[in-house]
Amino acid sequence: MPLPDANDYSMRIYELLKETDLENLSYAQFQGVAEKLFIEPENEDEMRRLVLVQLARMAVRGDWNGFLTGGGGGSGAPTDAEYVVMALNGTLTNERKLTAGSGISILDGGAGGDVTIASTVTSPVTSLVAGTNVTLSPVSGLGDVTINAASAPAPPVTSLIAGSNITLSPASGLGDVTITAATPTGLAPNDASYLTLGLDGDLTNERVLTAGTGIGFTDTGPNGTLTIEATGGGGGNNYDVTLPSASINTGSNGTILHSRLPPWGSATSSANSLNSSTSPKFWPFVCAKSGNLNKMAIDVSIDGTGVLGLAIYSDTGTCLPDSKIGGDFSLSFGSGTGVQYLTPSSTVALTKGVQYWIGVVETTNGNGAIRSESGSVGFSFGTISDTATSYASTSQSTVRCLELSSSIETLPATVNAANLTGNSSFGMPRWGAQIS
Repeated sequence: MPLPDANDYSMRIYELLKETDLENLSYAQFQGVAEKLFIEPENEDEMRRLVLVQLARMAVRGDWNGFLTGGGGGSGAPTDAEYVVMALNGTLTNERKLTAGSGISILDGGAGGDVTIASTVTSPVTSLVAGTNVTLSPVSGLGDVTINAASAPAPPVTSLIAGSNITLSPASGLGDVTITAATPTGLAPNDASYLTLGLDGDLTNERVLTAGTGIGFTDTGPNGTLTIEATGGGGGNNYDVTLPSASINTGSNGTILHSRLPPWGSATSSANSLNSSTSPKFWPFVCAKSGNLNKMAIDVSIDGTGVLGLAIYSDTGTCLPDSKIGGDFSLSFGSGTGVQYLTPSSTVALTKGVQYWIGVVETTNGNGAIRSESGSVGFSFGTISDTATSYASTSQSTVRCLELSSSIETLPATVNAANLTGNSSFGMPRWGAQIS
């Protein structure tokens, strides 16, 4: 029946909760409906219904949250959390009671006090095992156990005898004995000036054999061989002609234009533009000065897009490019025409009179170009076809560039001669070297 003197035009509480029974109505659901009411005379009947629903819910669930707490249901702790409690509580729905298990004691200090959890397990000795030269009496059962020596211990050391390469001091008598390694016989001294491949803690005067510029080692390991070889190119066939390398004009003229020097440079001022492809190309030159190649001067003839990679290679001794020396140089187009000075990514050490190779590749494809020597002049530096039928044409009788087919957009660390082909169309880049 309806509440006494209650109007029936506002029954919002019942409408919002009509799908929920009292057993499953949680305080959170009830609170969500109740907190939307304004405290004003027009809502008096709704608040009476609200109190009636809450009293009915608490009577069914035993949940008096909101009536027995001073802050109301909104600020109280949740009733369905997994609390650990000293005793079960009718208001909580998901708590666990703290219970002492085997070997555990729980001491409750009361409200506001401590709860102390302690172990009640002691660790008595459950058995004794007799070791060497020890007897136990009795060997089992309860009571005191007597431990005795089973027999006389082994006799102590009465003397020391020096073994091979050992000295004792003193050799006899009482007191401390110092044992030291004696100088072995039949062994080499450790203070000789040995040449070694690495420092050794047992040697006091050794020297480490280190490869200098243009020298390499091949070590086959213990009981093997150590081969020392030249890596600077030329195989001992050094170019004996003195090439120009000294600075002139009060030191302002020091760049060496290797592409115009003998024996592989051009003798004419005619020039072309080289737009390198993604396949590396190589040209030989003989170094005019010993030192580090600090800068490479390259003349940009056509500005555009793309990036060129350049590097110096050693010679195999048979006029073929071999291994890269030091770091790469990089030229990015887009900064205008004219000479640009490139620095290597790491040291490039060169030796005067030794033959090297300059390699160029387009690491990023584009349309920029650099100035090069004319491809129609100069000496041929490569072998030609074994099956040529005529030497009348330049393409059949002349090699002005070696091209590597197995490396795309990169300059390899080592050149595989089997993948090189001769080309008569590309002259050497017109390049200068600043060596110090």
